[in-house]
Amino acid sequence: MAFTPIFNSFQQKPLSQYFRGGSLVSFQTMLRDQLTIPTWLMVGALLQGLFSFLPYRNISLVAPVALVILYKTVAAMLQTVGVLKNPYLEGTMGQRTAIMYANEHGHYENPGDREVCAIMLASRSNHPLGMFAPGVKDVGDRFKAMVSELESDPTAHGFLGASTWLNSGDRGYTSETMVFIYFASMHHLHEYSHGKMHTETMQWWQANLHRLRHLGIMHEVFAAPKHASEGVYINYHPTGLGATFTEAEVDGEKVWVSPLVEGKGKMRYSKGRMGRQFSEEKEWAAFEEAFVDV
Repeated sequence: MAFTPIFNSFQQKPLSQYFRGGSLVSFQTMLRDQLTIPTWLMVGALLQGLFSFLPYRNISLVAPVALVILYKTVAAMLQTVGVLKNPYLEGTMGQRTAIMYANEHGHYENPGDREVCAIMLASRSNHPLGMFAPGVKDVGDRFKAMVSELESDPTAHGFLGASTWLNSGDRGYTSETMVFIYFASMHHLHEYSHGKMHTETMQWWQANLHRLRHLGIMHEVFAAPKHASEGVYINYHPTGLGATFTEAEVDGEKVWVSPLVEGKGKMRYSKGRMGRQFSEEKEWAAFEEAFVDV
């Protein structure tokens, strides 16, 4: 069967999800995570209290907050009823999509016919100063430098893409920060880890470990051979494997291709997306009964 890609090929490689929001978005997210909600409310109350020194202090104290809340409420209502465009739908795909990497010629032929290796790297500050504790910025800068190096020559490094996350389920603030990096193979991961930049980072960490008791780092590696990984996304934006890219040569020209294809036919099923043998009639009867095409 024919598989329909979601995106046309790109002349230039799109930025990894890791860089998509920019440094300011990353900083704002990290900063927001440094304090509990009650503490942020007290900070807001303190700042609002400073308005009491202004003329017409009753108006100065209430008007700005009331106007902002009114604006947010009206905007949300207008977006809900469709008068204003819903910005949260930007970049989402109103359909079912699935993962299938194209071959070196940019053709989508065989689901699951590619190995994938993922490494999850994480760090967490266990210091009263949170992200402003000694060493935290150094670790973050070194993480970013390594991803930037991978991004600079993705094909040589076997680099597919990267994304960054906060672990929101462990504790309510100063959360664990995680980076997922996808490689084309375990070989590429090991080659990079033994390279110059990662080696220097490892040496820096070992040399400073005695003063960084408050700072934890970790990694986990997952290596999936061919026909052992898959992904499906419904009404979702490109993320994870769906936000990775590979290089292909089409009509003698180098282009970059996304692995997202329409999630139809065999791509509706996990085994189908992995390229494994299965029977649509016997695979999952309850799914067939409930299935709604989008």
